[in-house]
Amino acid sequence: MEMTLDRPPADAGARLDLDPELQPGESGYFSGEWLEYDSDGGSRFESAYAGTLIRRWNGWAVWECTREVAEAIVTDQEAERRHLRATLRAQGVEEPKLSTMVDDSVSEMRWDGDVIVVDRRPYGEDEPELRIAPDERGMYVVMGGNWTWEEVPVDAADTVHGFVAL
Repeated sequence: MEMTLDRPPADAGARLDLDPELQPGESGYFSGEWLEYDSDGGSRFESAYAGTLIRRWNGWAVWECTREVAEAIVTDQEAERRHLRATLRAQGVEEPKLSTMVDDSVSEMRWDGDVIVVDRRPYGEDEPELRIAPDERGMYVVMGGNWTWEEVPVDAADTVHGFVAL
């Protein structure tokens, strides 16, 4: 399920604040600074993703989500890669520098059956790829402990993927 929210008018009041002390096992909406932008003196997020907090990693959220939400993350990541490639190309960047710049900025993600594959080669990691498989319940932990995810207010996101049961 994807829902798109209208951006607030310029005179919108303060956004809702969620409990910054979300506890493991509690559900919320998660995003990251790479999806954040300034809006009338506050912050908004291009996307937020529904999931359940598992634990904290260096203060950041590690959370699990359904396949539907994981698919949205992969789709958004690949859209970001296409956008960056088009922007750099429009600025006159040519191959092979173009591909190197895109790979160094935005990790390639793809599906291999039920497994998310993340290209790690640009980062000089020991393993060329990270494979994210679902657990026995079909839940995914997408880049938990790798990306700096945080809980965000659902009304501060332009697009919300999935939903949290109240």
